[in-house]
Amino acid sequence: MDYGILTLLPPALAIVLAFWTRNVLLSLFIAVLVGAVMLAGGDPVAGFVSALSDYLFAKLGDPYNASIVLLMLLVGVFATLLERGGGAIAMLRTVRDRVSTSRQGQLTTWLGGMVIWFSDSSNAVVLGPIVRPVTDRVRISREKLAYLLDATSATVPSLLPITAWGAFIIGIIVESLPEGVSGMSTFIASIPYHLYTIGVILIVLVVALTGWDYGPMRAAEQRARTTGKLTRTAEAAAAPEDRAQLPEGAHPTLWGMVLPVLALIGTLFFLLWYTGSREENLGLIDAVLGGSTMVGLVGGFLVACIVGTVYAVRAGSIPRRKVAQTWLDGCRSMVEVILILVLAWSIGGITSDIGAPDYIVGLTGADLSPAVVFLVIFLVAGTIAFATGSSWGTFAIVLPIAIPVALATDVALAPAIGAAVAGGVFGDHCSPISDTTILASFGAGCDHLDHVRTQLPYALTVASAAGVGYVVAGLTANAVLALGTTLAVAVLLTYVLSRWDRSRHPDQVRHDADLVSDAA
Repeated sequence: MDYGILTLLPPALAIVLAFWTRNVLLSLFIAVLVGAVMLAGGDPVAGFVSALSDYLFAKLGDPYNASIVLLMLLVGVFATLLERGGGAIAMLRTVRDRVSTSRQGQLTTWLGGMVIWFSDSSNAVVLGPIVRPVTDRVRISREKLAYLLDATSATVPSLLPITAWGAFIIGIIVESLPEGVSGMSTFIASIPYHLYTIGVILIVLVVALTGWDYGPMRAAEQRARTTGKLTRTAEAAAAPEDRAQLPEGAHPTLWGMVLPVLALIGTLFFLLWYTGSREENLGLIDAVLGGSTMVGLVGGFLVACIVGTVYAVRAGSIPRRKVAQTWLDGCRSMVEVILILVLAWSIGGITSDIGAPDYIVGLTGADLSPAVVFLVIFLVAGTIAFATGSSWGTFAIVLPIAIPVALATDVALAPAIGAAVAGGVFGDHCSPISDTTILASFGAGCDHLDHVRTQLPYALTVASAAGVGYVVAGLTANAVLALGTTLAVAVLLTYVLSRWDRSRHPDQVRHDADLVSDAA
């Protein structure tokens, strides 16, 4: 049956309801239900039964999807163990004792965000309390600290396939790909096209090294360095509870983080080789590439969780009687994510069965230039994430549409996926209702709206550069050229805006290590 423009109703309903209710789970479920009723010829009872049996149950019962769910649970346990086991805390506390300047403080925070990649929430609420005493001592404003935390909390996990973010995105990608196409390899191919995400990581480093601040952030940094007032309001100066506290008598070391990560990587590659070497005469590389990705990931995280548990117990970070509770807490932390993922699979099946991708292709195929298609995906994803405060929900809504459209229009798939994911991260960074943005304010002890106000110019700067990069990607289909253009434009814009701001406010303090020594 040809539904015409009504084919767009389920995905459009998911978007509109997500904007209106700020509840991605409810929005996706209603969209699935409406689509199932449409496919059932308007019969609400038959549609409800179909939504459950033909989509929710069927998607969850698929063996590959079940392995994704198991993987997500183990990722939650892994992140919880690394957070409570104290390995990352021990490493960062060792590093922070050697920090004596503002530049060093910012670089330490940036490096910590790159190291604590296992969870977006752990980045802010674990890293923030660890480095905050040092950044306070060298007079880094709380607004800048919140920006440093937020800029790495979602970006780094979204680039790695061995995180909850990567597993979540791969799980959605697989459902929209033709049978036999690897979700893992497709995700990895899209990484160079996460232009905004990679651009943010670079610009944070550049600003930390050069002091090219501008806008409200520059004023905040001047206030902190010249007056010692780290926040705009006294109320914001109250620090959140330090979640980095460990039980009395705990003695974690750097090995608490290194050993589980080594166990994860080692087991992953061993299982990839083992499952891929069943055919004769395969070399090491071919065997690894041909191995079972999900067996490798699930097995790797399981072994890593066991290693992390043993270390945490021996170090006194987690009492034996709390091991089971720690694992359960890790699983609970992923429940909402898993529900979103199952609904994302279902809405992808609904939109495909109802003919939405074909309708979109017929509607825009002749008019939408390949030069702007990735830019459009990026902007749409960014808008949805900004309005809903959920990058995860945005992936669930946008990817099931963007991938089939890219396949049907013969547009390169990798940049389409990269644009959707990067757009979700961009909108999430700008949104005052985003959980990662709120947690960054919390972890830094910064007024939330001050954090949003000072970070927004930087996010828009990198997004503008990414927009140029996606146009280049559409014209050339060259990842190196698109990424290089994005990074060059982002650095240039940051420099120009900083110089322009300095010309308007020449009295502001320059970025110099002598001005922010330990004497501060």
